[in-house]
Amino acid sequence: MKTLLLSLLLCFPVMAQTGFKTEGNNIIWQGVFSTENANILAVLDRDPNLKISNFMDSMYKGQADDVQNTCNGGTGIMKNKIKFDFVILQDPAGYVVKVRNLRIIEKFGPMQAKTIAKRCEKYFMDNGQLNTQPNAAENMACMDSFFSNLFGIQPAVSNTSITSN
Repeated sequence: MKTLLLSLLLCFPVMAQTGFKTEGNNIIWQGVFSTENANILAVLDRDPNLKISNFMDSMYKGQADDVQNTCNGGTGIMKNKIKFDFVILQDPAGYVVKVRNLRIIEKFGPMQAKTIAKRCEKYFMDNGQLNTQPNAAENMACMDSFFSNLFGIQPAVSNTSITSN
């Protein structure tokens, strides 16, 4: 009984967290999606840059290279492509996505020939905490929206047409 109660107490705070948080000196994004029997492969197939590197039981691990951030808002840096590692844990009630090692790809030099992937901690963290400056908060909200759309289940599109008489 004690183990059941302890496991429930530990699970509920994890299930309630969505968005950016810090783990040590790293920033991660976590999203909780409560969709029964979700087809994770269909979610990942929407973007060809999401690659699964490992699958075990109900856990998918993978990387994303050169994914175009499509969020509306944020500063100019949010228009750059990004790279990240992700883990998806699935159960019958839904799934949890964790994004780590998030890097923004910046191009420099003549004709933007030099490419550097800068860690998001540079933009989203200050002294080991989430940055609360307006630009950083706006960028995190933009990125949060992007990840929620990227990993969320898209509503089915109906094939009804509108006609006039």
